[in-house]
Amino acid sequence: MRLRFARFHASAAALALLSLARTSLAEDSSPVAIDEVKAPVASVEPPATPQVEPPSSPIRDVDAPIATDPPPNWAIAHAGFRPRLGTFGGLATLALARAETERFYGVVSVAGVRNDAHVHAGVAQLTLGRNYADALYGGVQLGLTENGARKLAGIGQVALAYNRGGDVIAIGQVASYNRAERFGGVAQVGAYNRTDRSFVGAAQIGGYNRSDESFTGLAQLAAFNQDGRKFTGLFQLGAVNAIGDELFSDAYGGDDRFAGVAQLGFVNSNRGSFYGLAQAGVSSWTSGDYVGLVQIGAMAAGAGTFKGLAQIGVGAISARESYGLQLGGAAIALGEHQGMQIAAGNWAKNIDGAQMGVVNMARHVRGLQVGLVNHAESLRGVQIGLVNHAEEGGVLPWTGLLNIGFDQVDDDVMVASARRARHARR
Repeated sequence: MRLRFARFHASAAALALLSLARTSLAEDSSPVAIDEVKAPVASVEPPATPQVEPPSSPIRDVDAPIATDPPPNWAIAHAGFRPRLGTFGGLATLALARAETERFYGVVSVAGVRNDAHVHAGVAQLTLGRNYADALYGGVQLGLTENGARKLAGIGQVALAYNRGGDVIAIGQVASYNRAERFGGVAQVGAYNRTDRSFVGAAQIGGYNRSDESFTGLAQLAAFNQDGRKFTGLFQLGAVNAIGDELFSDAYGGDDRFAGVAQLGFVNSNRGSFYGLAQAGVSSWTSGDYVGLVQIGAMAAGAGTFKGLAQIGVGAISARESYGLQLGGAAIALGEHQGMQIAAGNWAKNIDGAQMGVVNMARHVRGLQVGLVNHAESLRGVQIGLVNHAEEGGVLPWTGLLNIGFDQVDDDVMVASARRARHARR
C-alpha cells in the first residue's frame, strides 16, 4: 500500500511539473515573436516631415484650394459655362451662358447670353444676347439684341435691336436703334439714329436721324432729319428736315445754322441761319438769315432776312429784310425789301425796286409799281395801273393809268427804317 501511494504522488508531481513547463514556454513565445518583427523597424529612423497645423474648422467643398484658384490668365482658348477671367490672351473664349473678362486680347469672345469685358482688344464680341465693353478696340460687337461700349475704336456695332456707345470711332452702327454720344466714322444705319453731341462721318440713314448738337458729313437721309444746333454737309433729304428743337420757330437761334447744299423735303425748318443753294419743299422756313440761291415752298417760303436770287411760294414772306426776288401768289415784306416782288398781291413796308401784280401796296415806294391797283403812302417813282394812289409825292393823290412821285422825304425814312431793322436783327 505504501508502495502504491508513493507511486501516485510521484506521478502527480511529474504531471504538475510538465504543466508548469508548458505554461512557461507559451508565455515566453510572445516576446520572441514581437522582437523578431519590430527589431528591424526600430533600428531605422523615419525621415523628418514638417508639422502641419490642423485646421481650426472642417474644410468644406467650396473652401477647397482648387476651387479658389483663379483660372489661367493666358491661354490658347478657354471654354466654360460662366467663366470669369482676369486677363485672357489667345485665340478665343467660349461661354455657354455669360462671359466676364477683365482684359481680353485675342480673336473672338463668344457667349450664349451675355458677354462683358472691361477691355476687349480683338476681332469680335459675339453673343445672342448682350455685348458690353468699357473699351473695345479693333473689332466689332455683333449681337442679336444689344451692344454697348463706352469707348469703341474699330469696325463698329451690329445688332438686330439696339446699339449704344459713348465715344464711337468706327465704320458704323447698324441696328434698329443706334445711339452714341459722339460718333466718328462712316454711317449710322437704322430705323432710329441719334448722337447726343456730335456726328462726324458720311451719313445717317434711316427712319429718324438726329444730332442734338452738330452734324458734319455728307448727308442725312430719312423720313425725319433733325439737328439741334448745326448742320454742315451736303444735304438733308427727307419728308421733314429741321434745325432746332421746334418746327417753324420764330425765335432766332443765334449761331444755329444750316451750311450745305440744300434742304430737300416736304417740310424744311431752320431755326437760325441758312447758308446754301436751296431750301425746297411744300413749306420752307428760316427764322434767321437765309443766304442762298432759291427758297421754294409750294405753300409757303419764309425767312427772317432773305438774301438770294428768289423766294418762291404761294406765300413768299420776309419778316425783317429781303434782297432779291419774291415770287408767288402773295409776296410780303414786313420790313425793307430791295429787289422785285411779282405776285397776285404784293405788300412791303418799304420797297426799293419794283412791285408787279394785281394789287401792289407799300408804305414807302422808291421805284416802280405796276398793277391794277397801286398804293403808296409816299412815292418816289412811277405807278402804272388802273387805279393809282399816293398820299404823298404824287402829281395827284389819285390818278388813272399813270402817276409820278417826287417825294424827297423817302430817302431819310427808308434809311432810318433799314437801320432799325438791322439793329433789331442783331
